[in-house]
Amino acid sequence: MSEVPMTENSPEKDARKEAMKELRKARKQKIAAATARMKEQKKAIKSIKEALGTEGATVPGVVEQTGMPSAEVFWYLATMKKYGEIVEGDKDGGYFRYKLVAEETPQEEVAQES
Repeated sequence: MSEVPMTENSPEKDARKEAMKELRKARKQKIAAATARMKEQKKAIKSIKEALGTEGATVPGVVEQTGMPSAEVFWYLATMKKYGEIVEGDKDGGYFRYKLVAEETPQEEVAQES
């Protein structure tokens, strides 16, 4: 029994290509919506990081500088804290002051390993 190699134009390959086209077409709106959400999140994180600056800021301070709702700012700050992008500093009035974590460059990492 000899195997027949799949050629470039085999019916199976054409069927898979057509199925993928249909799948992309069906999911086009969902993909576009997810892409738009990701862009909005990146923009929000960037504006929060700019608001924190070098001295840090409280939740009300970030809300004032970014114009974002406080619940949304708090959610982003909690997430950024969870993933080590910011740290919670001393209290400033009734709120903690959040500060950016200094990012190490690859050169600094290599120097620490030596």
